[in-house]
Amino acid sequence: MSVVAILFGIACWTLGSWQWSRHVEQRTKVTAIEENYDAPPVPLAAALPAVGRTDLAPADQWTKVVLRGTYVPQSDQMVRNRTRERTVGFEVLTPFVTEDATLLVDRGWVPNSRDAETTPGADPAPTGPVQIVGWLRTAEPDLSRDLPAPQLASISIDDARERVPSLSALDLYLVLGTQAPQPPPGPNPVSPLPRPDEGLGPHQAYAIQWWLTMPGGLAFVFFAIRRQVTQAADSPGTAAPKPKKVRIWDEEDA
Repeated sequence: MSVVAILFGIACWTLGSWQWSRHVEQRTKVTAIEENYDAPPVPLAAALPAVGRTDLAPADQWTKVVLRGTYVPQSDQMVRNRTRERTVGFEVLTPFVTEDATLLVDRGWVPNSRDAETTPGADPAPTGPVQIVGWLRTAEPDLSRDLPAPQLASISIDDARERVPSLSALDLYLVLGTQAPQPPPGPNPVSPLPRPDEGLGPHQAYAIQWWLTMPGGLAFVFFAIRRQVTQAADSPGTAAPKPKKVRIWDEEDA
C-alpha cells in the first residue's frame, strides 16, 4: 500500500510539472506577443536569426518587420485545416523575394471549397515591387502527409521547399500585416489573419491541482494503516472459545 501511495505521489508531481512547463511555454509566447506585436517595425536583416541559427528564439517570435521585394507569381501554397470563427479553410502562403531572403508570406485565410480535396481559389498577390509590414514566425513541424499540390498540412518550410526550391535556408515565414500597393479586389478575397490569442490557458491551474492532490495518496495510506491498527487493538490475541450450551435433555441424561 505504501508503494501505491509513493507511485501516486510521483505521478501527481510529474503531471503537475508537465502542466507547469506548458504554462511557462505559453507565458513566454504571450510575453513575446505583448512586447513585439505592436512595436515599430525593423528591417528584415536586423531581425533575422544569428549566424548558425535558422529559427527565432522564443522571445523574438512575432517580431515586426518591414521588407521590400516582389511576390513570386502563381506559386501559392495552401495550408489546409485552418479554422477562423469556427469555419474551416486554408491559409495562403506566397513566396516573397527580397535582397536578404526569400520567405513565405502568409497572406491570410480563405474558406474551404466544396470538399477538402478541392483547393479553393485565392485572389493573387500584387505584382511588381511591394512593401510589406508583418511579423516573423518560426515555421511549424512537418506533419509528413502526402497531399495534392498546392496543399500543405502545416507551415513547414522543408515541405514547401520541395515545391519552391528558391526558399531561403531559414525556418521562418512572415504573417502579413499590411502591404502597398494593395492587390485589386477579386472573386476570392484573402482575409487577413486576426491578432494572435494572448490567453494563458488552464495549465497553471492544472499544475496546482495535481500538486495539491499529492497528499491524497499519503492520507489514504495513513488512514488505512490507522484502521488496521484500530482493528488489531479491538481484537488482541485469539478469542477464547465460547462454552458449549448445555441442553435440558443433556442435564436429564446426566
